[in-house]
Amino acid sequence: MTNRFQHVRELYDQSYKLYGDSPASLLTPKGRSELRFRAIDPYLIRSNVRVLDYGCGLGYLYEYLNQSGFEVNYTGIDILPSFINACRDKYPDCANFHQIEPESNITGEYDVVFASGVFNLVSSKDEESSKSYAYNRIKHLFEITREVLVCDFLSPYVDFKQELAQHFSIDEIANLCSKSLTRRFMIRHDLLPYEFTLIAHQKSKIKRPENFFEVDANLSFKGEI
Repeated sequence: MTNRFQHVRELYDQSYKLYGDSPASLLTPKGRSELRFRAIDPYLIRSNVRVLDYGCGLGYLYEYLNQSGFEVNYTGIDILPSFINACRDKYPDCANFHQIEPESNITGEYDVVFASGVFNLVSSKDEESSKSYAYNRIKHLFEITREVLVCDFLSPYVDFKQELAQHFSIDEIANLCSKSLTRRFMIRHDLLPYEFTLIAHQKSKIKRPENFFEVDANLSFKGEI
Protein backbone atom coordinates (compact mmCIF):
# COMPACT_ATOMS: atom_id res chain seq x y z
CA MET A 1 0.00 0.00 0.00
CA THR A 2 1.38 3.40 -0.92
CA ASN A 3 2.34 5.79 1.86
CA ARG A 4 -0.31 8.32 0.89
CA PHE A 5 -2.97 5.89 2.13
CA GLN A 6 -1.20 4.98 5.35
CA HIS A 7 -3.28 7.37 7.43
CA VAL A 8 -6.48 5.93 5.97
CA ARG A 9 -5.46 2.37 6.85
CA GLU A 10 -4.41 3.38 10.36
CA LEU A 11 -7.64 5.27 11.01
CA TYR A 12 -9.83 2.32 10.03
CA ASP A 13 -7.62 -0.21 11.80
CA GLN A 14 -7.82 1.78 15.03
CA SER A 15 -11.60 2.05 14.73
CA TYR A 16 -11.91 -1.67 14.13
CA LYS A 17 -9.82 -2.46 17.22
CA LEU A 18 -12.09 -0.21 19.28
CA TYR A 19 -15.51 -1.15 17.92
CA GLY A 20 -15.16 -4.53 16.20
CA ASP A 21 -17.98 -5.56 13.87
CA SER A 22 -19.85 -2.29 14.02
CA PRO A 23 -20.70 0.61 11.68
CA ALA A 24 -18.49 2.71 13.96
CA SER A 25 -15.49 0.83 12.58
CA LEU A 26 -16.39 2.24 9.17
CA LEU A 27 -16.52 5.76 10.66
CA THR A 28 -20.32 5.77 10.37
CA PRO A 29 -21.34 5.27 14.02
CA LYS A 30 -25.02 5.97 13.31
CA GLY A 31 -25.19 3.12 10.82
CA ARG A 32 -27.99 3.65 8.27
CA SER A 33 -26.15 1.57 5.67
CA GLU A 34 -29.41 0.08 4.42
CA LEU A 35 -30.51 3.56 3.34
CA ARG A 36 -27.41 3.92 1.17
CA PHE A 37 -27.89 0.43 -0.23
CA ARG A 38 -31.40 1.19 -1.49
CA ALA A 39 -29.86 2.99 -4.47
CA ILE A 40 -28.77 -0.37 -5.86
CA ASP A 41 -32.14 -2.14 -5.60
CA PRO A 42 -33.59 -1.28 -9.05
CA TYR A 43 -30.60 -2.85 -10.80
CA LEU A 44 -30.87 -6.30 -9.20
CA ILE A 45 -34.19 -7.44 -10.60
CA ARG A 46 -32.89 -10.50 -12.42
CA SER A 47 -30.96 -13.35 -10.81
CA ASN A 48 -27.17 -13.68 -10.75
CA VAL A 49 -26.36 -10.06 -11.42
CA ARG A 50 -22.61 -9.66 -11.01
CA VAL A 51 -22.04 -7.13 -8.24
CA LEU A 52 -18.71 -5.63 -7.23
CA ASP A 53 -18.70 -4.07 -3.77
CA TYR A 54 -15.70 -1.73 -3.98
CA GLY A 55 -14.65 -0.86 -0.44
CA CYS A 56 -16.74 -3.64 1.07
CA GLY A 57 -15.70 -2.86 4.64
CA LEU A 58 -17.26 -5.42 6.96
CA GLY A 59 -19.55 -6.91 4.34
CA TYR A 60 -22.75 -5.06 5.21
CA LEU A 61 -23.85 -4.84 1.57
CA TYR A 62 -23.50 -8.62 1.24
CA GLU A 63 -25.65 -9.03 4.36
CA TYR A 64 -28.22 -6.56 3.00
CA LEU A 65 -28.46 -8.38 -0.33
CA ASN A 66 -28.98 -11.74 1.39
CA GLN A 67 -31.61 -10.39 3.77
CA SER A 68 -33.42 -8.64 0.91
CA GLY A 69 -33.63 -11.84 -1.11
CA PHE A 70 -31.49 -10.71 -4.03
CA GLU A 71 -29.72 -13.55 -5.82
CA VAL A 72 -26.47 -12.03 -7.00
CA ASN A 73 -22.94 -13.06 -7.90
CA TYR A 74 -21.15 -10.97 -5.28
CA THR A 75 -17.51 -9.89 -5.01
CA GLY A 76 -16.25 -7.66 -2.20
CA ILE A 77 -12.86 -5.96 -2.23
CA ASP A 78 -11.15 -3.61 0.21
CA ILE A 79 -7.70 -2.20 0.96
CA LEU A 80 -7.91 -3.19 4.65
CA PRO A 81 -6.69 -6.75 5.41
CA SER A 82 -8.49 -6.68 8.77
CA PHE A 83 -11.83 -6.03 7.05
CA ILE A 84 -11.31 -8.77 4.48
CA ASN A 85 -10.35 -11.28 7.19
CA ALA A 86 -13.45 -10.31 9.19
CA CYS A 87 -15.68 -10.79 6.14
CA ARG A 88 -14.20 -14.21 5.44
CA ASP A 89 -14.78 -15.23 9.05
CA LYS A 90 -18.38 -13.96 9.04
CA TYR A 91 -19.31 -15.38 5.65
CA PRO A 92 -17.28 -18.57 5.17
CA ASP A 93 -19.59 -19.72 2.37
CA CYS A 94 -18.71 -16.66 0.29
CA ALA A 95 -15.22 -16.98 -1.13
CA ASN A 96 -15.36 -13.68 -3.00
CA PHE A 97 -13.71 -11.30 -0.55
CA HIS A 98 -10.32 -10.01 -1.66
CA GLN A 99 -7.79 -7.42 -0.56
CA ILE A 100 -6.46 -5.00 -3.18
CA GLU A 101 -4.04 -2.12 -3.26
CA PRO A 102 -5.65 1.33 -3.59
CA GLU A 103 -4.16 2.06 -7.01
CA SER A 104 -4.18 -1.41 -8.53
CA ASN A 105 -6.36 -2.23 -11.52
CA ILE A 106 -9.40 -4.41 -10.97
CA THR A 107 -9.82 -7.37 -13.29
CA GLY A 108 -13.07 -8.71 -14.66
CA GLU A 109 -16.37 -7.12 -15.57
CA TYR A 110 -19.41 -6.57 -13.39
CA ASP A 111 -23.01 -5.70 -14.12
CA VAL A 112 -23.20 -3.37 -11.13
CA VAL A 113 -20.31 -1.68 -9.35
CA PHE A 114 -21.16 -0.22 -5.94
CA ALA A 115 -18.84 2.06 -3.96
CA SER A 116 -20.00 3.38 -0.61
CA GLY A 117 -17.91 5.79 1.42
CA VAL A 118 -14.64 4.98 -0.32
CA PHE A 119 -13.92 8.61 -1.18
CA ASN A 120 -15.07 10.11 2.12
CA LEU A 121 -11.50 10.59 3.42
CA VAL A 122 -8.72 12.53 1.76
CA SER A 123 -6.02 10.28 0.37
CA SER A 124 -3.34 12.97 0.68
CA LYS A 125 -2.90 16.39 2.28
CA ASP A 126 -3.03 18.07 -1.11
CA GLU A 127 -6.71 18.51 -2.02
CA GLU A 128 -6.09 18.56 -5.76
CA SER A 129 -4.08 15.34 -5.61
CA SER A 130 -6.65 13.63 -3.40
CA LYS A 131 -9.53 14.51 -5.69
CA SER A 132 -7.51 13.58 -8.77
CA TYR A 133 -7.05 10.09 -7.32
CA ALA A 134 -10.80 9.84 -6.68
CA TYR A 135 -11.66 10.97 -10.21
CA ASN A 136 -9.28 8.47 -11.77
CA ARG A 137 -10.59 5.69 -9.57
CA ILE A 138 -14.19 6.49 -10.46
CA LYS A 139 -13.26 6.34 -14.15
CA HIS A 140 -11.66 2.93 -13.61
CA LEU A 141 -14.73 1.64 -11.77
CA PHE A 142 -16.92 2.80 -14.62
CA GLU A 143 -14.71 1.01 -17.13
CA ILE A 144 -15.35 -2.36 -15.49
CA THR A 145 -19.12 -2.07 -15.18
CA ARG A 146 -21.34 -3.41 -17.94
CA GLU A 147 -24.47 -1.66 -16.73
CA VAL A 148 -24.31 0.81 -13.86
CA LEU A 149 -21.95 2.40 -11.36
CA VAL A 150 -23.46 3.46 -8.03
CA CYS A 151 -21.20 5.62 -5.88
CA ASP A 152 -21.93 7.88 -2.92
CA PHE A 153 -20.12 10.96 -1.67
CA LEU A 154 -20.22 13.36 1.25
CA SER A 155 -22.51 16.22 0.37
CA PRO A 156 -21.43 19.87 0.33
CA TYR A 157 -24.70 20.70 2.11
CA VAL A 158 -23.62 19.98 5.68
CA ASP A 159 -23.56 21.84 8.98
CA PHE A 160 -19.85 21.20 9.52
CA LYS A 161 -16.97 19.25 7.98
CA GLN A 162 -14.81 16.88 9.98
CA GLU A 163 -11.05 16.83 9.72
CA LEU A 164 -9.80 14.60 6.87
CA ALA A 165 -13.30 14.38 5.39
CA GLN A 166 -13.54 14.83 1.64
CA HIS A 167 -16.65 16.54 0.30
CA PHE A 168 -17.50 16.88 -3.38
CA SER A 169 -19.81 19.40 -4.95
CA ILE A 170 -22.61 17.99 -7.08
CA ASP A 171 -21.31 20.08 -9.98
CA GLU A 172 -17.89 18.42 -9.67
CA ILE A 173 -19.33 14.94 -9.95
CA ALA A 174 -21.84 15.87 -12.65
CA ASN A 175 -19.09 17.43 -14.77
CA LEU A 176 -16.82 14.43 -14.27
CA CYS A 177 -19.62 12.09 -15.28
CA SER A 178 -20.82 14.01 -18.34
CA LYS A 179 -17.33 14.68 -19.68
CA SER A 180 -15.52 11.43 -18.83
CA LEU A 181 -18.10 8.70 -18.17
CA THR A 182 -21.58 9.05 -19.61
CA ARG A 183 -24.30 11.60 -20.18
CA ARG A 184 -26.87 9.14 -18.90
CA PHE A 185 -26.69 9.55 -15.16
CA MET A 186 -28.67 10.50 -12.10
CA ILE A 187 -27.68 12.14 -8.82
CA ARG A 188 -29.77 11.37 -5.75
CA HIS A 189 -29.77 13.55 -2.66
CA ASP A 190 -32.82 11.93 -1.08
CA LEU A 191 -31.37 8.90 0.70
CA LEU A 192 -29.43 10.59 3.51
CA PRO A 193 -29.28 14.32 4.27
CA TYR A 194 -25.48 14.69 4.23
CA GLU A 195 -24.63 12.42 1.32
CA PHE A 196 -25.47 12.15 -2.35
CA THR A 197 -25.31 9.23 -4.77
CA LEU A 198 -24.19 9.09 -8.39
CA ILE A 199 -25.85 6.50 -10.63
CA ALA A 200 -24.03 6.32 -13.97
CA HIS A 201 -25.24 4.10 -16.80
CA GLN A 202 -22.78 2.44 -19.15
CA LYS A 203 -25.24 2.15 -22.02
CA SER A 204 -26.05 5.68 -23.14
CA LYS A 205 -26.53 5.49 -26.88
CA ILE A 206 -28.81 8.23 -28.13
CA LYS A 207 -31.51 7.40 -30.67
CA ARG A 208 -31.66 10.13 -33.26
CA PRO A 209 -33.41 12.16 -34.51
CA GLU A 210 -35.86 11.46 -31.64
CA ASN A 211 -33.10 12.25 -29.10
CA PHE A 212 -33.71 9.76 -26.30
CA PHE A 213 -31.51 7.12 -24.72
CA GLU A 214 -31.81 3.67 -26.21
CA VAL A 215 -32.37 1.34 -23.25
CA ASP A 216 -31.78 -2.37 -23.61
CA ALA A 217 -34.96 -4.15 -22.53
CA ASN A 218 -32.86 -7.04 -21.18
CA LEU A 219 -31.05 -4.95 -18.60
CA SER A 220 -31.49 -5.88 -14.96
CA PHE A 221 -33.30 -2.74 -13.88
CA LYS A 222 -36.78 -1.46 -14.53
CA GLY A 223 -36.52 2.28 -14.16
CA GLU A 224 -35.16 4.49 -11.44
CA ILE A 225 -36.79 5.18 -8.10
